[in-house]
Amino acid sequence: MAIVELTQDVCAATEAVTEQAGKVRVAVHDASRLEWSLSLPLPDSDDAKPAPYSLRVEMQIPHNAFVRHVPWDQMQAFTRLDGPAIAPASDVVTIDALRRGALAMANQLARASDGFQRHCRLAASLFATAPHSELEDALTIWIEAAVRIAHESRERLVRAEAEGEEASELMRERELVDEYVSVRLFEMLAGAERALSNVVESKSRHAARLAPVVADVEARLAQALAEELAYREARGFANADPTSPQALEQYLDRASRLKKHFQEVLFLEQETFHVAERAYHWIAAFVAVLASTWAFAWQIALMNQANTATTVSSGVVVLAIVAGFVYAGKDRIKEIGRNWMTHRVQRVWGAQRISRYRAPHRRLPGRDVVVSARESFNQSVASLPDPLNPECGARTAITVLTYEHRGEVIPNTQLVRSGVRRVKHVFRYDLSPLFARLDDATKPVPVLDDASRRVRFIDAPRCYRLPVSVAIEAGGHTYTERATLVLHKRGLERLERDKDSNPSLAEVGLEPN
Repeated sequence: MAIVELTQDVCAATEAVTEQAGKVRVAVHDASRLEWSLSLPLPDSDDAKPAPYSLRVEMQIPHNAFVRHVPWDQMQAFTRLDGPAIAPASDVVTIDALRRGALAMANQLARASDGFQRHCRLAASLFATAPHSELEDALTIWIEAAVRIAHESRERLVRAEAEGEEASELMRERELVDEYVSVRLFEMLAGAERALSNVVESKSRHAARLAPVVADVEARLAQALAEELAYREARGFANADPTSPQALEQYLDRASRLKKHFQEVLFLEQETFHVAERAYHWIAAFVAVLASTWAFAWQIALMNQANTATTVSSGVVVLAIVAGFVYAGKDRIKEIGRNWMTHRVQRVWGAQRISRYRAPHRRLPGRDVVVSARESFNQSVASLPDPLNPECGARTAITVLTYEHRGEVIPNTQLVRSGVRRVKHVFRYDLSPLFARLDDATKPVPVLDDASRRVRFIDAPRCYRLPVSVAIEAGGHTYTERATLVLHKRGLERLERDKDSNPSLAEVGLEPN
């Protein structure tokens, strides 16, 4: 089918490009945290050199809304391996192997979901020319593929070869795998339903003629959902009951716990230390020696002057005042010296924090270092021309938060052989300290009622806009993503990507919690 072959070619070309370099994604994670993630290819041989990369994130915050805080306390960072595309069948003997197999299944379902949504976008395009029969076949193939992936994963990971001979913890893990497969299949089918609704609501000139195709595909989706719901009820899994808020809450909590349980096997162990904290005691001792030597020299000089004064006079008073300034200067020398030496050490190391990410012992007994990085967080005050009239000379003060991350991915043959292809950094920055400085989320705005010809007030959203830029340099390529973060007093609202960003290799969107 032409449309399937075309889409596969586009996907293969995109993956080939992004496999050579990194992929960056910026999103609103929840009501208070901005998230940016970076995905990097893992070198495929031990003979290869470590792959260097760099990441720079910049946020511009109005100076009157900025609250001084320690940026490191507001940022959450973790690094994990991208799951294998296919888990080896012989690997299904341990709990961790089962978890990796479940993640491989989730990876395949995610690809099926992306393929289904991609076909829907092509169908809803204003320039779509594919026959409707091919579209229906293509969409149905993705649904059948997802159902088949779930079925094969259950046969391979859930069904034990020898019933009753496995350990209880291994049997329990197989039950969790079964439930996780069901949750991910459910999410794939739900995403397909949303993609179909977008096709119906699109402005494409084919939207009306696509209605029968959409109806047939929705019927197949409904059948797959009904079969999965029946399977969940037979297995005793929690279902999302639309009439019960408590059941919905329990379902979301269970799905979140399952996701964290299985993804934990991919997380790397992080070892970090702040350069200033590591060198603090040595710096403090060195500066204290200098300050004490300076104060001791002055003390000897003042003692010689004091021995010549036998009576209380103005000379003794002057000596006492000078001695006070000496001791006050000693404390200032210690404080200024510590700050100066700390900044010098950070410049020598080229970072404020050093991080190393190791493979867990149960994955690699040697706990090999997979990624090493140097990180810095800087705050500065700048001024920009007034946006309403830049030529008038007025300036607007802003605070610029800059996060810099420079590192390298170290080759590891064992991970590559197990199917790992990429390393993913995820960073989440909490902006909740700003909310207390913002104006009310809604403000009354007067409008004229056409019917009564009277003035009435409506609540209008009061939002603030923070420019955000994320730049990555990897594999000899540089990609920059620019967006505007829209927020109000109640939290983060959305992220609006700038038109001059690179949409092919970076994705900006809204991610639910």
